[in-house]
Amino acid sequence: MKNKIIAFDFLRALAIIMIIPAHLSNFLYSTYGKLALYAFDPYFANMGLGLFIFMSGYLIYYNNHSINSLQNIFDFYRKRLLRIYPLYWAALATFVLVFFVFAPRLNSGFVFPNSENVFGFFNIFVHVLGLQILLAPAYASPMLTLYFVGLIVIFYAIYPFLIMYSKTTKRLLLSSTIIYLGFFLISKTFNIIDHRFFMFFLIFVFGILACKESQFGKAVKIPVKTPLAQVLLAVLPVIFVLTIVMGLRESLFLDPRVSVTIDTASGGTIGSSMVRSILDSMAGLLSINPPLLQFLIDTLLLNIFVILFCVLEYSFAMKFVNEKFSRSLSSFFTYIATSSYCVYLFHRPFFALWNSGTNFIVSPILRDVILVFIAIPLLFFISYQIQTMELNLKRNFSHGKFPGKNLPYTRFITGFNK
Repeated sequence: MKNKIIAFDFLRALAIIMIIPAHLSNFLYSTYGKLALYAFDPYFANMGLGLFIFMSGYLIYYNNHSINSLQNIFDFYRKRLLRIYPLYWAALATFVLVFFVFAPRLNSGFVFPNSENVFGFFNIFVHVLGLQILLAPAYASPMLTLYFVGLIVIFYAIYPFLIMYSKTTKRLLLSSTIIYLGFFLISKTFNIIDHRFFMFFLIFVFGILACKESQFGKAVKIPVKTPLAQVLLAVLPVIFVLTIVMGLRESLFLDPRVSVTIDTASGGTIGSSMVRSILDSMAGLLSINPPLLQFLIDTLLLNIFVILFCVLEYSFAMKFVNEKFSRSLSSFFTYIATSSYCVYLFHRPFFALWNSGTNFIVSPILRDVILVFIAIPLLFFISYQIQTMELNLKRNFSHGKFPGKNLPYTRFITGFNK
């Protein structure tokens, strides 16, 4: 048990460490730093988020693999609400204050996209309920970062019924396929259900299957024993993804018809006419809608690469990150992992406030160095304190312990616990 906790702390730390730098391009001031991160950020963010979702599916099944009645379902939902919503509501209020109410006075260098619609009363109400992914794009505009909560809410809403009526692996695969196709049909009919549901649902199911199949841990062998080879093997999935997929983003810099500036890079709104022309030609040959073709390609690539990444990182963590691992590194992973949910929710408004408060620094490079080496560690420190305080309040509220068999997993992000 202790070995698994250390391993999953490592995986959660890896995931959040991949996500935060991916979002830094919006808050840096150095031209080269901003553009360099812009070329990489979607892939790091998607891989980190995919790893979070894989672990969510794995651990939610580990702690809730027996759901046989409506009472079990109600208990499951009640625990999920208590895990997810308190910090999420605090983050939502912070987003409204920082990026809408006080935004004109902050001068943080970051303009929230489509803020008038995103921060409208109805859209805020939808976010309070956590339904932003379910109702987008027709009735909701998911906020940056906070869309993840809406995504995980749908997964958890589906989970108990998926498990209740899928006692075997084959039934689980069949049920997941039916749900996926059913949601896709609903999406195309009513213009609801954000595309990210389809990009990450299969990864969530894969996490469930990885836990359900007891032989999973033995299925992937790592024959290499040298430390250097082990480290290279750990980062190989990231290198592989960047090599194969990043061509779509690199073409922005190679396409003479695209003008990349700091403003367009920070907004993330530019696209390559070269890639668009290729996709349009392929769609014409296949007689399908070009946006649909792009969606299918993006979804296929993302699922293949994230699943490969999760398999190899999970295998590496289970084999090498254990009680024999460096005690100081284990403590570091635990610290980062414990603060990860809070860091994820609050990092954008935190960076915006930090930039607003450091406007007196003239040098762009110096501002970026301070942001990376002072602001980010401070963010993790504050988040750790908030997360610890919240967990203590929950323990006191529930008479000193969470219900269930597995107290150590209460640190895990949004339902990675019981």
